[in-house]
Amino acid sequence: MKKAATQTPPAETAGSAGASSPAPKLDLQRLAELERTHMLPSFIPLDEHAVRGPTILVRGKGVFVWDADGNEYLDSAAGIWNVNLGFGRTEIAEAVREQIERLSFHVNLLGLSTPPAIEFAAKLAALAPGELKRVLLTSGGSESNESVIRLSRLYFALQGKPAKTTAVARYFGYHGSTLGAASLTGIERFHRYFGPPALKVRHIAPPYRYRCELCRGADACTLACADELEKAIVAEGSDNVGFFIAEPVIGSGGVIPAPKEYWTRIRQICDRHDVLFVADEVITGGGRTGQMFGCEHWDVTPDIITCAKGISSGYLPLGAVLVHEKIYHAIFNGPSGLALWHGFTNTGHPTCCVAGLKTLEIIERERLVERARRMGERMFEGLRALEASPIVGDIRGQGLMAGIELVQDKQSRRPFALTAGVGKFLRQTAREMGLLVRLAGDIICLSPPLVISENEMDMLLGRLSAALAKTERWLAQHSFPAA
Repeated sequence: MKKAATQTPPAETAGSAGASSPAPKLDLQRLAELERTHMLPSFIPLDEHAVRGPTILVRGKGVFVWDADGNEYLDSAAGIWNVNLGFGRTEIAEAVREQIERLSFHVNLLGLSTPPAIEFAAKLAALAPGELKRVLLTSGGSESNESVIRLSRLYFALQGKPAKTTAVARYFGYHGSTLGAASLTGIERFHRYFGPPALKVRHIAPPYRYRCELCRGADACTLACADELEKAIVAEGSDNVGFFIAEPVIGSGGVIPAPKEYWTRIRQICDRHDVLFVADEVITGGGRTGQMFGCEHWDVTPDIITCAKGISSGYLPLGAVLVHEKIYHAIFNGPSGLALWHGFTNTGHPTCCVAGLKTLEIIERERLVERARRMGERMFEGLRALEASPIVGDIRGQGLMAGIELVQDKQSRRPFALTAGVGKFLRQTAREMGLLVRLAGDIICLSPPLVISENEMDMLLGRLSAALAKTERWLAQHSFPAA
């Protein structure tokens, strides 16, 4: 790998003052051997990983990270959609250190709590739309969506409707990889070889305008994909369906947004059939779309919001379930002595909550929600130049989320066969040029830290454009079968 020139992040993205400590000298051969012997790698083919091994990252500052060989990368994925504040915020480190010294851990269960858990829950509730004022704290997105399954069942059982246990979700939607959350996920590779799902889930078409079969040929979205929800509920029976879950912008499935009218129709259908509407904001919560929560772009409010990732900027594991007051009161007014027998060891972990509190403070203080809107506009303005590429079929997204879909034929929208490895070639090429990109098949998913500067955004776009051009030249020298 070619060593990139060192880039010092500008002051506005560097967090609190103070240089990072020099990285210790690492025995890379030893680390590689330990990794090969003891790690069980995830989200990458094991045979591929056995050959290539990992890129070992050792330091980060602002929107940049450095590997053990000293190579610099602009991280266009913000870790895994989550490092909204950028890397190396020393004020978060200081707040965490102080909390560890004061009280490193205690439970937020069994009638016990801590000030950081209470304050963080209150802050999230204050930021949440509508009557979503009750907060269950978790360690991440999978735990949050897993919690929805049990909360929905409890809610309807207390309403005298215990049969409402079926869920409806969307194809391409990602909701986690624990057994229940993976059942909700609408991506086939998360189900292959894993046996039957943990609950009954009916998946419906997403609002994927570029490849929609429901309104092909129409000038605009007909909302037929939203009507698929009602068809699914009727087919299962309203007395059997508990909740519908959807991301405001589908993330890992290819960055797929929907028009505001789609959500209005979804809310009406859920109300008509007494189905809870759950917004999975694990990626979009925390300002990424240009609002604190993605659902604030709509004229409707969900019954439950799940969030994680950006609410602690990845500094420590933290997630949350924001619950409508009607759900809380249904539980509160249940049988005498009823308890919510659901929670986790790290529910409301005080040190993690301190990191979350400081994250939300910085988001507000630096007006990063507004910045996400502004830098998102700059990003999409720059991405328009890529539309001339013969292999760029669609560019879409919202705020600081973008999906660039690569295709073999633009006119027919025919995709490349995944065995051609086009996306993988571009990802490796971008990495050699000092840019980390995330892929969903042959869709490039951009989600840079919200603190990215104009110069850094231009650098991101320049490196991506160069990687795309090299991929085009590589393709011109090869012949691949159609998908």
